[in-house]
Amino acid sequence: MLVRYILLILLGTSLLGCSTYSSKRSSWPDGLPSREYFVAVYAADEDNQRVQSLDSYLTWVVRYYQGWEVYRRGWLQMTDELLESVDDPELAQQISRKMADLGLAICGEWAKKSRERTIYTSHVSVWGNALLEAMARGEELQLISSIQRDVDGLLARKLDKEAVTAERYYARDESDPFAVW
Repeated sequence: MLVRYILLILLGTSLLGCSTYSSKRSSWPDGLPSREYFVAVYAADEDNQRVQSLDSYLTWVVRYYQGWEVYRRGWLQMTDELLESVDDPELAQQISRKMADLGLAICGEWAKKSRERTIYTSHVSVWGNALLEAMARGEELQLISSIQRDVDGLLARKLDKEAVTAERYYARDESDPFAVW
C-alpha cells in the first residue's frame, strides 16, 4: 500500500513537472527573437550547462530584451528609441535589422552564467549609454557597426574585455555634469 502511495505521488509530481515545462515553453514573450535560437545557443555550450540551467539562461535572455531591476531599458526599448530618432524609413530599416542581429550576438553570450563568457553587464551598459549618445549625434548606424565589430572581437576572444569602455566610443565631456557617462 505504501509503495502504491509513493508511486502515485511520483507520477503526480512528474505530470505536474511536465505541465509546468510546457506552460513555460508556451509563455515565451511576444516580440522576442525565437526561443529555439537561444535554446540552441545554450545547448552548444557544455561548460555553461554545467553551471546554469536552461530555465535560468532563458530568464536572463528575457531580462536582456525586456529590461530588469538593474538595467530597466531592455534591448527592445533601446531599439524602439533608436528607431524613433530616425526620420528616414530606409535608415530605420537598416538600424532595425542591425540591432536585431546585434541583440542576438550580445544576448546569446551575456545571458550565460559561465565565468568564461566574454560579454558582461558592464559591456551592455557601456553600449546602451553609447547608443543614447549616438542618437543625440545622429550617428546610430556608425555606432552600431562599431559595437558589432567589438562584439565579434569579444566572441572571437581577439578583443580584451577590459577594452570596452565608454571612452572607446565617445570621449567624455568633462564640462557636462549631466553626461550619461
